Amino acid sequence: MELAAVARIVLRVVHAVAAVVWLGGGLSYLLAVRPLRRGSGPEALELAQRAQEGFRRWSMAATALLVGSGVALMFDRLSDGRGTGGYVALLAVKVVAGGLALWLAWSVRPRRAGRARRARWAFGSGWVILALGTVAYVLGVLLSVLYPPDPGAGFR
Repeated sequence: MELAAVARIVLRVVHAVAAVVWLGGGLSYLLAVRPLRRGSGPEALELAQRAQEGFRRWSMAATALLVGSGVALMFDRLSDGRGTGGYVALLAVKVVAGGLALWLAWSVRPRRAGRARRARWAFGSGWVILALGTVAYVLGVLLSVLYPPDPGAGFR
């Protein structure tokens, strides 16, 4: 198996795992951490804040890996001329959905000024962010099925 084929496989695995970490963290936040923030008492709020801070590092790493591996995969697949018009259209929708999810997730982080208003928007948009990320993930799976197999990958 050629080195380029191994690199493509590694990039695909990194991209998929980073997406699962990002989506799983979002789901965990919506179902477990967010209810804690609404819980009674300062202990519940402190626990929720520590959980959120702990995941933020993983989320930032997953975001960097998603963007980096995604750009590399996109250029690799589009540069060989095997991508069809349908592939490019689905890829464009995936990039827009994923980019919008990442932008919304970044933009709704509470800041010192206007914290309450932004936090309220974050709670309302959490499911939208997760839905957009899920659309991007499902389109990624579809694209990996539609893209012609790499003849050098050794999978026949």
